[in-house]
Amino acid sequence: QANAAKTIGAQAVHFLDRPDGYLVPDIDLRREIVRIIRRLKPDILVTCDPQLLFAPYGINHPDHRAAGQVVLDAVFPAAGNAAYFPELLAEGHQPHMPHEVWCSSSNTPNVAMDVTDTWPIKIEAILKHKTQISDVEKLKERMNSRRTEDSTTENPRFEEKFHVIKYS
Repeated sequence: QANAAKTIGAQAVHFLDRPDGYLVPDIDLRREIVRIIRRLKPDILVTCDPQLLFAPYGINHPDHRAAGQVVLDAVFPAAGNAAYFPELLAEGHQPHMPHEVWCSSSNTPNVAMDVTDTWPIKIEAILKHKTQISDVEKLKERMNSRRTEDSTTENPRFEEKFHVIKYS
């Protein structure tokens, strides 16, 4: 994850030390997410769409669904409301409400973003997750098959689609 983050130019990664494959959107994890939101005060959050159960490749990973659910639950109603997690106020983390949440891999996207220029960087970052990839060539083939309908092999075009929720 740290190597993938470096590849895309991320300034920081926050690990919450939850075991892979066992993520549950419980109240303790929600508190940790609220703590990070209040500390960093992001304008935009990106998470997984927790409603995506059936994905083009089969069943969506439960960790992805749980991550999306806990982030959405942290954003609303908790992150911007002082009545939630008052112990975070005692730590100096004042309420903060992000302006937007972008849910990826949604069955109900309302925004499409052209990511053609950054697609090679995305692939390079994904390849940093060596323990998650059994066949590099198959992964590249699958990712390149995600071209938009109006693109060609000579001029590929890629989009990422999101369900965006705006709070401001």
